[in-house]
Amino acid sequence: MYELIQTGADTWYMSAPTNMGFYRYSRTEVCAIDAADKPTAEQALRHIKEQGWRLTKLFLTHSHADHVSGAAYLREQTGCEVYAPGISAAAVEHSFLIATTLYGGRPAEEMCSRLLLPPACPCKELTSDALPDGLEFTRLDGHDMAQAAFRTADGVWFTGDCVISAEALEKHRISFMYNIGQHLQSLEKLSGLSGELFIPAHDQPCRDVKPLAEINRAAVLEVASDIRNMCAQPVTIDELIEKSLEKYGIRLYLMQYLLVGETVRSYLSWLLEKGEVGTVFSGTKLLWQNTEEQ
Repeated sequence: MYELIQTGADTWYMSAPTNMGFYRYSRTEVCAIDAADKPTAEQALRHIKEQGWRLTKLFLTHSHADHVSGAAYLREQTGCEVYAPGISAAAVEHSFLIATTLYGGRPAEEMCSRLLLPPACPCKELTSDALPDGLEFTRLDGHDMAQAAFRTADGVWFTGDCVISAEALEKHRISFMYNIGQHLQSLEKLSGLSGELFIPAHDQPCRDVKPLAEINRAAVLEVASDIRNMCAQPVTIDELIEKSLEKYGIRLYLMQYLLVGETVRSYLSWLLEKGEVGTVFSGTKLLWQNTEEQ
């Protein structure tokens, strides 16, 4: 853990709970991909100093705390510029937006734990002009409102959370997602990318990412089918969240309620757009029901 591993002439990654990437684009200058949490960022900075590098730019795949909590520390220590794709840049700079989005209102302090609310960090929106020579990016939205994957000149892709490990999918079953349709499109796009190596944020590097992408796709469709079936009888959002927690064996506490709640709502939006669930109004209640049963 926290070992610096070279994967190309100018590409390295540090193995960690959230893997970090490094691309050297001049003799001494490097950019980092993702910042994990502060302890991981501290280990990364130690490697950077030992290699005699200078960190000039930090590229974040998306805005979730396990990818960006070390960003403010790295910026303070090195003066590096920080970039994230699309709306994720705003969420990095104004991190209260993450908890606000999860809750759907002004979050209470209990909802702003370090696992959901990373330290705010000045951040610019990612553009091609910000990239050093030899680094490119493509958008893989869905897991977050905006997510990017980065490819170095060595053909190494850092794919963020577009895919997670088969073990994590088996353990958690319903993994966090913002836009189901976009996520499925991103999995298809990822499968079509060419590269020498693919490094997910939470799994081991692989030469061929297609099998893992298919496992992730199947898991999404399985959860969608489960939620559709849970709507055989009209249910409220909270009843559906309760059914999901029970089915997937998830212990209820405030953070899990927020994470599972947003994910369930995202699945409902996708199924509603596909015409597979519909809304039913009963007095002052909004209910959801499988359209096959209506």
